[in-house]
Amino acid sequence: MKSAPILFSKKYSPLFQMLIQTLVIFLIIILPLSINVTSAQPPYSISNTGSGGMSYFNSLLLESGYNTTRTILSTDPIIKLLESSTLIIAGGSKNYQDSETLAIDSFVLQGGLLVILAGSGPTNLLAKHFGVFLSTSTILETTYYYKTPEIIMLNSTNSNTSLCMIEARELSYIAESSIQTELTAGILSTHSTAFLDENQDGIWDVDSEDTSSLQVGTVLKRGHGFIVVISSPSFLTNDLYSKGFGNINLALYMMEHYSSGEERLVCFEESHKRWPFSTTEGMINQSYGTIVLLSKTQLFIFLLVMIVLILYYVTPRFRERFKPKETYKKFLSDRIWSRERELYDTFGSPIKPTIEEQFLSNLYFQYELYPQKAYHYYLMKKASYIHLEKFTDEEKELFEIAFTRKIDSKTFLSLFKMLEEIQKRGRFK
Repeated sequence: MKSAPILFSKKYSPLFQMLIQTLVIFLIIILPLSINVTSAQPPYSISNTGSGGMSYFNSLLLESGYNTTRTILSTDPIIKLLESSTLIIAGGSKNYQDSETLAIDSFVLQGGLLVILAGSGPTNLLAKHFGVFLSTSTILETTYYYKTPEIIMLNSTNSNTSLCMIEARELSYIAESSIQTELTAGILSTHSTAFLDENQDGIWDVDSEDTSSLQVGTVLKRGHGFIVVISSPSFLTNDLYSKGFGNINLALYMMEHYSSGEERLVCFEESHKRWPFSTTEGMINQSYGTIVLLSKTQLFIFLLVMIVLILYYVTPRFRERFKPKETYKKFLSDRIWSRERELYDTFGSPIKPTIEEQFLSNLYFQYELYPQKAYHYYLMKKASYIHLEKFTDEEKELFEIAFTRKIDSKTFLSLFKMLEEIQKRGRFK
C-alpha cells in the first residue's frame, strides 16, 4: 500500500504521460491500418472451404500421413521448422520484410522444401529473391483451355492426368549460382498453342503475339533444400480439385520426391494474408500481427519514437496554453483549509493550516459562505410576514427551491422584490 502513493507522485507523472500517449498512437495510427473491412475468408487458405480455399489439399495431406500447421501471427515460427519440413506460400497481401525473407531462405538452405505459388505481388517478390522472375502479362491458350482462354490446361509430368492453371504467368528468367541450380525434371510448361497477352486485352493478336510453349513451373536445388515455384496462386484450390484436375496429385508427388520425409510436417504461411477482423484469426493477425510486422521495419520504429517524443514535449505546453482560466470561487475552494480537506489530505492525522490557508479561508467565509446564509435569512424573514394564501402554486414552488439553492446578489434582489409585490396583493381592495 505504501508504494501506491509513491508510484503516482508527480515525480513519475511524465512516465504515465508517455504510456498514455503511446496507447493513443496505437489507437489512432496503428489500429486503423490493421482493420480489414472484408468479411470473407482470404483466398488460398487451408481454413477456407469455399472454391478459392485450400481445405481439400489440407485434408488430403492429413490422410496421407502429414501433419499440417500454419502461421497466423508472423513468420517467426519458420525459424523453428525442422529441416525436413515443407513450407507452402500461396498468394498474400503483405510484403515480406528482409528479415522474413532471410528466415525463409535459411530454412531452404538447411534442407527444407519451399513451395511458392506465385502470381500476386508479395509472392512474386519472394520468387524474385530466389532468382525466379515472372512475366507481367498472363498466359492465354488458343486450344487447350477450360471454359475460357485464361484457364489453361497442360499435361502432368508424373501421370496422365491434366493440370489446370488460372491466370498463369511465364517464368521469364531463372538465375543460377554456386548454391542454386535448376532441375530439368521439374520444369512445367504449357502446350505450344499458348501465348503471352502482352497488351492485356484478352484477345489473341496473331501478328504480334506468337504462340509457343511457355514455362510455368520449376524446381530449384538451393543449398541442402529445394524450391518449387508455380506461377499461379490458385494452383491447389478446392474448385480445381473438385473439377477432377490433378494439381494436388502433382504437389503430393513433388513433396514425396524432394522432401527427405523424416519429419512429415507441412506449414502453410498465412500470416501475410488479410483476415476479416471479426474472426479469431483476424483479431490475432490484423491487430497484434500487424504490429509485429511493422516492428521489423527500422523506419517505422524511428517514426514511432519521434511521434512519442513530440507528443511528450508538446502536450504539456498545449495544455498550459489552452487550459481554462481558474475562477475566483474555484481558486478559493481548492486552497481553503477545512476539517474535510484536512481529513482527506492527511488520512486522519491533523495538521495546522498555513498562513495562506487561513487567509483564504477567511475570504471564503466572508464573501461566499456568510452572504449565502444572509440571503436565505432575509428572504425567509420577509416571507414570514406574508399569508400563505397570497402565494400561487408556481410561486410556492419557486421559493421552496430558492431556499435550498445557493443564490447570488442579483437573484436575491429579484426574489425580495417579488415578495414585496406578493405582500401588497389585496391591500387596497
